[in-house]
Amino acid sequence: MQKEIAIIDFGGQYTHLIARRIRNLGIFSEIYQPEDFEFKPNIIGIIFSGGPQTVNAGDAYKIKWSIEDSPVPLLGICYGHQLIAHKLGGKIASGRNKEYGYTEIDCINDSGILADTALRQRVWMSHGDHVVEMPDGYEIVASTDQVPIAAYRSADNKIFGVQFHPEVSHTEFGSKILDNFLNICTDSRDWKVDNFKNELIETVRKQAGDKDLLILLSGGVDSLVAMELCLAAVGSDRVFAIHIDTGFMRYQESANIINHLHELGYNNMELIDAEDKYLSELKDVYDPEEKRLIIGRLFVEIADEAISKFKKDNILLVQGTIYPDTIESGDSAKSAKIKTHHNRVAEIEKLLAEGKIIEPIRDLYKDEVRALGIELGIPPELVNRHPFPGPGLAIRILTSDAKPQIPVDNAEKAKLKELFNNSLLQGEILPVRSVGVMGDGRTYNHPVLFSYRSNSTHNWQELRIAARKAISSLNSVNRALFAISGQNEKYGLKKHSLSKNSCDQIRQVDHLLMQRVKHIKEIWQMPVVQLPLFDKEGRQIYVMRPVTSIDAMTADFYEMDFEFLQELVWEVKKMDFVADLFYDITSKPPATIEWE
Repeated sequence: MQKEIAIIDFGGQYTHLIARRIRNLGIFSEIYQPEDFEFKPNIIGIIFSGGPQTVNAGDAYKIKWSIEDSPVPLLGICYGHQLIAHKLGGKIASGRNKEYGYTEIDCINDSGILADTALRQRVWMSHGDHVVEMPDGYEIVASTDQVPIAAYRSADNKIFGVQFHPEVSHTEFGSKILDNFLNICTDSRDWKVDNFKNELIETVRKQAGDKDLLILLSGGVDSLVAMELCLAAVGSDRVFAIHIDTGFMRYQESANIINHLHELGYNNMELIDAEDKYLSELKDVYDPEEKRLIIGRLFVEIADEAISKFKKDNILLVQGTIYPDTIESGDSAKSAKIKTHHNRVAEIEKLLAEGKIIEPIRDLYKDEVRALGIELGIPPELVNRHPFPGPGLAIRILTSDAKPQIPVDNAEKAKLKELFNNSLLQGEILPVRSVGVMGDGRTYNHPVLFSYRSNSTHNWQELRIAARKAISSLNSVNRALFAISGQNEKYGLKKHSLSKNSCDQIRQVDHLLMQRVKHIKEIWQMPVVQLPLFDKEGRQIYVMRPVTSIDAMTADFYEMDFEFLQELVWEVKKMDFVADLFYDITSKPPATIEWE
């Protein structure tokens, strides 16, 4: 019988990422809900995932079995780390010493799951709660400046807890820590994924049966890879593509998509111009979640109209949905909704339930999709393009009804001033909000804008520490920005809607910046965001967000050369509608890559 690591899902954003990492290390893994889990003879180890709850809550997720009696080694991650300690008599503190993004841990020893790593190492944190008192018989093996108990182990070296996330790519020795846990569970590994590409093609072939396939093609790598799988599965005569130009595409995006496909020898597609329809429906819509829901509904309506040209009972829709889309939409049984992706609105969920949609790559992450794209023969320049969200520029234009989305709390303002009273940096909480993810739960809070008080030497590490300090200390902040030009002006919130003009303007800024940074290979994605903040001449604020990432589940901001950044700001400000360009200096978590 094949060995298995059981992963208990407490609703963490990275639960499936844990499963994938374990399989990559040579052991089969399966995800279970805590109330459904039962021991099986082939289970050799158990991992508790992170999650959005606090173990001190009355409705916290529970397990039905005794941790002390576990017949196999056990590893708790984040919420799982806290749950194990709590169940064994330890104590958990809520809402203090929060940590998000890169954090350094000091290891008290380098044995057990920390073997062959380093006594001081960088890890990825995302938590508000933490363990403050250990269970009897357990040993602390790592700590941070904020949290004394960052990792622990049992005396018999069978039960472990880590407050950080070893499964994400940004944890320096994450893969080795998981590898060490597997070494404690077993001395041999028997899982291999051979012919992954062929397995996916065969799955699509079985799902399609004798039906034709209609793919909703955005032009990004996800939908392009999904289309190539369909072509390989059923042939070009049975695969039809529709590209909907919503009016929210980047500069010449739709024309480039058509040209790319023609170059690949594929001509069986239709371009639908839906700009007027989208702009009409989204006029005066200010709530980001409502915006996403409307975009998703229109997406289905337009696709349905296109399908009507086909014989409906002989066609299946194909989407390029990937795993981060589903998990951020709250698709896991216990995960918190961060934001609804356009391919996860109610209309799409209904079609999924009816078996009318195929999603060939829904369990893959962006890095896996790109690797698969290369395997399928898609040119690297297409595979490695910056990701672009389905709703496009519509979620990069922050709209406003001219009222503060939430008033900036005076006590928070005072606390911010106090935090940086003796600093070279000064901060201002802006009267707009953006989506974030903190401790596996959704936030919708203000950004804080930092600038230097004088002509001080700019320093990314100083800015990184300031961002972390503000976000950890202020309840109303989940994102940090940097104004390289300084904060010499006050910017006012004005009524701002989605319009042809707002889309054309952000397209210009986005195109200029993308052309200027395309040589920087480390930048994985760079959203450009238009804020409803204006100077007294009516010029508008923009934000650039260059990030480094592998799979979109975690990300860090790119540390750009300051002279080059200043050049970009000067160039953008030459446009007569731009007041200033700010730089997003927030990791994911606590902020999502996109603002909405």
